[in-house]
Amino acid sequence: MLRPLADLVERWCEESGVAPDLRPTPAQLEAGFWTGTQHCRVGTNLPRLLSWERRFGYVLPESLKTWLRLSNGFYGEAGPLVHPLSAIGPMIPFARMPGLVVQPESWFELGNPNFETVCIDLAYRWPGGESPLFTSGDDQRGSPPRIIATGFTSWFLRLLHRGGAEYWFDPGFTGLGDPWTEHRRRVPPRHCPTAWADWSPRCALCSAGRSTTGPSPTAWVSHEGTSRRSSATSSMRRRITPSRAPEAGSIGPRLAPRSA
Repeated sequence: MLRPLADLVERWCEESGVAPDLRPTPAQLEAGFWTGTQHCRVGTNLPRLLSWERRFGYVLPESLKTWLRLSNGFYGEAGPLVHPLSAIGPMIPFARMPGLVVQPESWFELGNPNFETVCIDLAYRWPGGESPLFTSGDDQRGSPPRIIATGFTSWFLRLLHRGGAEYWFDPGFTGLGDPWTEHRRRVPPRHCPTAWADWSPRCALCSAGRSTTGPSPTAWVSHEGTSRRSSATSSMRRRITPSRAPEAGSIGPRLAPRSA
């Protein structure tokens, strides 16, 4: 049976170690979430959370996992502020990011409340916080991507206090920087393997001294464009055969099919 929002929030605060003076009161929650929208859902379980982490190779913040076990998602009037676990997946960019070569595998879409998606970078922890949250941006609206919170806990608390309003669009709100710039500054680079660099002198990652980050290299990138995630996934499931050079025009080493 689904518990009232105030009960779920209080339990989440207790398990996440939120100080009593920072917690929204039942009266605040009732005033902010007074419509008939069903904001919460039946929670997921630990095996599903662990399965997600094994699949993508990243660990979700404890505070986020705690909420998902209490309510599998959190819904506003216009859409999910927090996706259910099955919908948390690789971010889809809606705005250009200067200097971006390959989108990091650690960027995941957390919610899609209304104007722009809310995403999380699981590759690093913000000093004094958790994995930072940022907006995807929107070129059509002239809105660049920007970091809006130092972690899920601080973001979710403020969201609850504001009745689910997208406070990061308020006049005067100051973001915490560009997500790509902060990612490059705070995450140690993963350089292409030497064999890849030798075979692919045009590899943008090697020539630029940058690389993607994630559970494994997916840097099959030429200066014309970026690799698709499906190609990256395939590369993780095959073994490199260094005895043969790539065919003319290719941008990476030849891969041999997996052995049976």
